[in-house]
Amino acid sequence: MKKLATCLLILCSLKSFSQDHKKDSLVENNKWTFKIGANVVDNRGGGELFGGLSRTDQSAFGDIPLTLAIEKRISRLFGIEAVASLNSWDASTGVIDGLKLPNNEGYYAFDINAKLYLNELFNFSSELSWLSVYANGGFGRFTINKGTFTANYGGGATIWVSDHLGLDFNTTIKNSFNDSELYETGHFLYTFGLVIKLGKKELKKKTEVTETVSFIDTDGDSIPDDKDACPNNAGYIDNNGCPYSDTDNDGVLDKADNCPQIKGSPSNSGCPMPVSKPTKTEEPKKQETKLTVVNVSKKIKFESGNYNFTQDTYPHLIDLAKILISEPIDVRFEIIGHSDSVGDYKLNRTLSFRRASAVRNYFVDSGISKDRISVVGLGESEPIDNNLTEEGRNNNRRVEIKTIK
Repeated sequence: MKKLATCLLILCSLKSFSQDHKKDSLVENNKWTFKIGANVVDNRGGGELFGGLSRTDQSAFGDIPLTLAIEKRISRLFGIEAVASLNSWDASTGVIDGLKLPNNEGYYAFDINAKLYLNELFNFSSELSWLSVYANGGFGRFTINKGTFTANYGGGATIWVSDHLGLDFNTTIKNSFNDSELYETGHFLYTFGLVIKLGKKELKKKTEVTETVSFIDTDGDSIPDDKDACPNNAGYIDNNGCPYSDTDNDGVLDKADNCPQIKGSPSNSGCPMPVSKPTKTEEPKKQETKLTVVNVSKKIKFESGNYNFTQDTYPHLIDLAKILISEPIDVRFEIIGHSDSVGDYKLNRTLSFRRASAVRNYFVDSGISKDRISVVGLGESEPIDNNLTEEGRNNNRRVEIKTIK
């Protein structure tokens, strides 16, 4: 029992240390994971679930109660794992099938199990993204005396303390194919240990996403033609796929134009500018404009799970269009889309690309040439806030606009 308590204390200490030094939540499923930990084998007989954990003196919990496992995640719901376990009984206290052992006995097992992730199957809340709950089943072989095969089933949970490190607890019931053989009977195998995700997440590599869609979108505004009132002209979701009008063709949409019938300047809300001579303060104002682009672009927000603008975003889009139109014609712009970590990693990259494209479409309708604007979707790879909170996820659903000379 002291050995079990010591192992649990070490695992809890590692969990506390990782929480103090890591603020990000689990954001993606790596294809491979590795587990190393300890195990307890309860073959005392009687079928009392978890009883062996309170009587580790009678169960197998020897000097090296080692468990090693490697898993490949083959989909969002399923994984395949291989597990090797090593343990031993002490002749002075060990019990198998109700019989006290006359000699020390070793335990060797190898299992192949399939895992079904219940948190994905039942769509657990994003607030529980640190928790994975699964059921497992498969076949294996263990040896105490001569060795026999088993049919396995059980379940467990993994508590993710960082993007790549978790604490796993599992109970597996191993049904023997040869209960008549001495000691080769069905039993419980309890494992607990560290789970490590293999591979590194690339945070800084910027890869432009080529969007693949399964619907017809003639005007490229991300609205299917069958739902687009203007299928041949790029528009906006909140305007049924149609562009906003600009009666005086001054590059300022009528809804933001204070002089919709008179051609004017975007920097003067669509009204004509008074004639003025350039001053020495013109260059500092240009630098101030660049800073304003960065600041205002941070205020562009999207609804969760799609590329619709929030209602309070439109005034900021209007301000940005005015600023970008005032830039010299040779200045180009890069719009970088980002998402939170809710949902599939690849789908989030596509979603961030669509968000950046929605901003570009707005600017194009405001009079900026499409050739001056490039679009990049980075998905959830560059968060600026903690994805564990609603506020943090809202901050991560954003776009950035950069000027390119």
